[in-house]
Amino acid sequence: MVKTRAQSIKRMSVVDALCIRSQISVKSTRYCKTVSKHLAKLQLAESGKNSSLVVCPAMGKTMKLYSMDARRCKLSLLSTIDPSQRSPEEFMYMISSYNGIICCVNMIYDEDVENRFCDLQIWICNPCTRETLLLPQGTPSFEFEPSIGVAYGSDVSDYRVFRIFCTGKIIPEERGPAEGYYFQEGRYFTKYSHVLAYECEVYSSSTGSWKNIGPVPCVPMSCGLRPFRRTGHIFVNGKVYWLVSLDGPGKILSVDLEGRFEVINLPAYPDGLREEEKITEASHLVNLKGSLGLLVIHPDNMDLWVWKHDGQKYSWDIELSDDVPIKNDELIIAVTAFDNKIICVNDTHWRVYDMETKKWKRRRGPRTGFCNPAMFPFTESVLPCNGGVKQ
Repeated sequence: MVKTRAQSIKRMSVVDALCIRSQISVKSTRYCKTVSKHLAKLQLAESGKNSSLVVCPAMGKTMKLYSMDARRCKLSLLSTIDPSQRSPEEFMYMISSYNGIICCVNMIYDEDVENRFCDLQIWICNPCTRETLLLPQGTPSFEFEPSIGVAYGSDVSDYRVFRIFCTGKIIPEERGPAEGYYFQEGRYFTKYSHVLAYECEVYSSSTGSWKNIGPVPCVPMSCGLRPFRRTGHIFVNGKVYWLVSLDGPGKILSVDLEGRFEVINLPAYPDGLREEEKITEASHLVNLKGSLGLLVIHPDNMDLWVWKHDGQKYSWDIELSDDVPIKNDELIIAVTAFDNKIICVNDTHWRVYDMETKKWKRRRGPRTGFCNPAMFPFTESVLPCNGGVKQ
């Protein structure tokens, strides 16, 4: 007997239906209030076959995000984000991307110029659905712009936002560097600066609130290449990493999903080398296919280091060394790794290095150039910003 169309549809399995649903455009789900976790995973797997880069070439009053194919370096407008709750006159800046969800920050505008506490607004956004979520304000930070890092759990809906801030409290048993002298009872004494306490709190998408996880062993370094100088970080294999110092031996701070901190030394170069042949100011953390990588750009060449486990312990191994066509006066202002490519940006151009062919390509950037650009690997998704996908 020939089956009717209704009978065929009735016998379709739930998995088949979800597979069909996962191929529907992400933008068509913009108005869905709930998303099944199974559907979200299927949709991510499907979109992951054609992943690209999400790029914000320049900060502006509205955040314009573009999708880019790393092979052609052609930008296609993806979304414009301009939430009404954003602090007035403050521009948003993208600091991370994962599973189609991006994190952005902007400074909180405060008319009280005498206020010695500062803070950032932290946003979770989905460029495809245009949903935005403003996280609750964290603990005020004393004369220190908070450092932010975003981690993502094994569950498709789970993310954590780590926020390092200054409490303003003096640590009595520690003293800072000498800052002068004072005269007392006929003698000169060295005057030392005091050391302030820094702590970390974490926001979890599962609880929707902040939790203090205690002091940190050190604080991320300030980078003048970013408008928010302590937000530069990468997420790799369950951990967030920040650069702490480039001065020998140099350090990296990491934290895992359980809030456990670790300090890692940067790779050591042999003695006898010139300073520009060691760790340089043009050193960048990258996610190298699921491993922690460090790209060190020298005046004439580059080194790519990878943090590897040999079965007993972790250590730095040099993945490759190669010449670079980057001029001495050319400032690299953003770096990311995508598939087998390393993408660098200067004021006007893309520099793309293919790790398989060992060749560089130079592509012209937007006509307006780059101004505080941000770029990350990106996969379209239907995940809600609050992480609350339906079971």
